[in-house]
Amino acid sequence: MNDKINIPAELDALTEYWSQKVLTEANGMQFKVAKGIGATNWHKHDDQDELFIVYEGELVIQLRDQNIHLGPGDMFAVPRGVEHCPKAETETRFLLVGLSITSTKEGGKPNL
Repeated sequence: MNDKINIPAELDALTEYWSQKVLTEANGMQFKVAKGIGATNWHKHDDQDELFIVYEGELVIQLRDQNIHLGPGDMFAVPRGVEHCPKAETETRFLLVGLSITSTKEGGKPNL
């Protein structure tokens, strides 16, 4: 049996922007939390969609042909193979859902 998870506490515990922490898995999906400020590198995921759900703040999902503006309670799925670059002007906290979303440099994490 899984323990209860407190999303705000898990977000507070994150110490690095654009890093992700797996909270749980269900039905073959991983549920992660992350927070960001600034922007990641442009990247794409050839093997999976990437679903963003904003918890606090504002996140812009930059696509090559448009920008998707997300606020608290909004969600957006970047289809597999679509180049994107998430950015946040101020600290933004969000959830990610997917099969195996990466937080590696290849997954878009900025060089620090």
